[in-house]
Formats: sequence, C-alpha cells, structure tokens
Amino acid sequence: MIPVYVGGKGMNATERTHTVKCAIFTALRAGGAAVDTRHRYYRAQYPDMAETAFDRMVCAPIERYDRDWPAFRDQAGDADPDQVTTRFFAALDRRFRDEAVGAIYAYDEAGFGSGVNSLRFLVAGKPVLGLLGATPNTGPANRHNVLQLALEFPALMTLAPYRELADIDRPVRAWLARFAAPST
Repeated sequence: MIPVYVGGKGMNATERTHTVKCAIFTALRAGGAAVDTRHRYYRAQYPDMAETAFDRMVCAPIERYDRDWPAFRDQAGDADPDQVTTRFFAALDRRFRDEAVGAIYAYDEAGFGSGVNSLRFLVAGKPVLGLLGATPNTGPANRHNVLQLALEFPALMTLAPYRELADIDRPVRAWLARFAAPST
C-alpha cells in the first residue's frame, strides 16, 4: 500500500471539503494501492466503524476522536490548553507526513495550515496532488497561491481541477501511478 497524506481545510472545514476528502478516500480504496496515513493509524482505534462514518470522522481534528487524547490532555495538568493541543497534534501530524510518500490536498477551502503543510511536503521533495473545484468558493482560499505552488514546484506539484466528485478518481489514480513499482 502506498502511504499518502490527505489534507485540506482542517478545523473549520465545511461540508464541501469533507465531501471532497471523502471522495479522495474512496478513490484510494477503489484503486486498492494506497492508503491515507491517518486512516491507517486510526483504523486500529476504530476497527469496526463503517467506512463512510470513519471517513467523515477522520476529516475532523484528531482531538475530537483520538482515544489517547484525553489521557494526554489530563497528564498536562494546568499547562496552556492551546500548547497541549498543539504538542499532541504536531507529533501525530509529523508522523503522518513522514510516513507518506506524498500528499493529496483538497484546496477549495485551504487556509494557512494547508499552505504550510503543502510547503513541508514540497520542500522535502515529496509530490503533492492539489484538487481545485472548477467553481471557486467564497471562503479563505487564495487560488492564486495554490497556482503559484505549481509554478514554483513544477516537478512536484500537480493540480487537477474538478467539476463534480466523479472527476476526482481519475487524477488520484493517475497521480498514484508515479509510485508504482516498475515492471520487471
């Protein structure tokens, strides 16, 4: 299984980003060759959860469902809650990025965090597939910044516009083909 990182607007994502990310998860499963690193990690905590519910859950911030979070938070005592949450999240997110060979981003609502994480992948030499809805949303995403990533990292950044969810499977599969083992 090819480990990839699926990202997009995090804590404040709307239904639009959740739906696109779930379509990406479905495309990964349909291709049978790849898995989101967050999925792989949390499937062990939720082995019996139905795929659709599981996909929706992992779109949310991990503090909302990680079973180790309450103990970590309680162990921190009176420490600044934002610092505690950041330490917990940062360690896991670093693990998910390190395990991944590349990232797939839903950029429709992308904000500062998506930009920072995209650059982390690109600077590390890991490719990014960026999905952009054909109809710009009215949220915080700056499409020109995303397009600029493609200009500055042409060998690593692939942008794929889509009009509907059915359009997501094809570019995901094509992008994953770059990681396939050469035939012998």
